[in-house]
Amino acid sequence: MIYTPCIKKAPISGCSRWLGDTPLIQLSGRYKRNDIFWFTFFHEVGHILLHGKKEIFLEEVAYTGKEKEKEEEADRFSANYLLTQAEEREIIDAAPLNATKVCAFAKKFHTHPACIIGRLQHKGLIPFSLRTDLIKKIEIAP
Repeated sequence: MIYTPCIKKAPISGCSRWLGDTPLIQLSGRYKRNDIFWFTFFHEVGHILLHGKKEIFLEEVAYTGKEKEKEEEADRFSANYLLTQAEEREIIDAAPLNATKVCAFAKKFHTHPACIIGRLQHKGLIPFSLRTDLIKKIEIAP
């Protein structure tokens, strides 16, 4: 895995490809939230594990057809790795959520509280303003 600082006007948060028999995941500094960092990382892992060695995948690119299906498959891989549907349902059923509950679920499900909050925000189940204290800024020095 390598890190690349975000390049202006290049809206790419991640990339995966193979260099011979070596998988390469490249992440950029585009998003500085730990939940997005981990989702992108596992999305790219999904491409490495599920898709061909001759393919290159870039995040934030609008794909169609078979490539779009592979992007959706990598999204599902990442989402499920970070928090399964059953785990998500258990969290939703425990609403209203507070920081203590979210942290307890994160510990129980072996994920980070930010991954729970990010998922619920992304799905529109909680507002983007709720529990942002559990999302940590991530800054990787080049």
